[in-house]
Amino acid sequence: MLNKWGLCVFLWAAFLSLPANAQELAEGIQAHGFLSQSVVRTTDNNVGGNSDDELAWDLRELGVNLSWRPNPDWLISGQALARWAGDTDEGELRLDYGFVDRALYNRGEAQIGVRLGKVKNPYGFFNTTRDVAQTRPSIIMPQSIYLDQVRNFFLAAPGISLYGNADSDQGALSWQVSSIQPEVDDVDLEYMTFLRDLPGKFAGRNSWLGQVMLDRDGGRWRMGVSLGEMNMRYQPGRSPPLDLLGGTHRLPTWVLSVQHNSEDWTYTAEYAQTQVIARDYGATFEDNTIESGYLQATRRFANSWQGYLRYDVLYLDRNDRDGIRFASSLPGAPAHSRFAKDWVVGVRRDMDRLALSAEVHRVDGTAWLARVDNPAAGLVRNWDMLLLQAAWRF
Repeated sequence: MLNKWGLCVFLWAAFLSLPANAQELAEGIQAHGFLSQSVVRTTDNNVGGNSDDELAWDLRELGVNLSWRPNPDWLISGQALARWAGDTDEGELRLDYGFVDRALYNRGEAQIGVRLGKVKNPYGFFNTTRDVAQTRPSIIMPQSIYLDQVRNFFLAAPGISLYGNADSDQGALSWQVSSIQPEVDDVDLEYMTFLRDLPGKFAGRNSWLGQVMLDRDGGRWRMGVSLGEMNMRYQPGRSPPLDLLGGTHRLPTWVLSVQHNSEDWTYTAEYAQTQVIARDYGATFEDNTIESGYLQATRRFANSWQGYLRYDVLYLDRNDRDGIRFASSLPGAPAHSRFAKDWVVGVRRDMDRLALSAEVHRVDGTAWLARVDNPAAGLVRNWDMLLLQAAWRF
């Protein structure tokens, strides 16, 4: 595994060796890349490093992707990524995705194809494009739906995906169904599940995700539903806790997505529920349902400026939204660690391949904060955050 300085040299060399625009390196071969650097300051708690009452510079991403289309029916694509985000991501170089795509049917306005490899997971409007800063709806994704703590778990996974699209007078219909084995080697997943780092590890089990999207009136209306089930098994280490054996987690999930676009405005709403079903651990885990959603309005101005306002809410248990029952059953655990209500105001300017953004968050609750960077005893319920970001792509 490369250290972060070696990785920086490697990726910067890749950037400097390529022209500013996405280029055909050879016939059918294209290269793209992106770089983003953020600065974070919070009044309390930590995001992307030690941001509590000081500037944190540890939130950055570097990525390079290549695609090769040897003929119209075949595509080979992959992306190498390094991401820094406090102690949750420390810049290790990894394969973000990589797959072989084969067109099975292509007749006029209808196409069907299959992808094999590490494929992107169809989930909501933005999961398949969240790796590039310019394609996100804000600097930080709506944490209710696109939780950064489990980014690696949801972004992509080894498996096979069947997809298709068709255009008609009623609109453009696209769909995708994936059979995958989720990547679960992530300490943040253990903190989300067990509230601690245990000596064992998770292993992904057979899972699936599917999505149907409909665009009407040339994209004026976009509507979709995503659903599936993510599964994993915990394998205890040599010295497991006395109260915890190996067990399984099932996570049935669905997302409803709606967006309306006009010349100057975009309104986006997404709502999701995810059941958490744990079995065979030797300890009592009560089944619960995670409930989440957001509303965002984006206004476009002259000279490629845009501003946005969002309300984003996450409940880790829809039957215990204030977290009081959770706190009473686990002394020392704050009730506000079970919810987060986030008001966001932001502004962005796009200048060719460069995007400059700023946003302010006012948050009630700590449910989406990374526990690796935020011990429970130090969490503060009401906190504010300022983010600045510069993002470049070619």
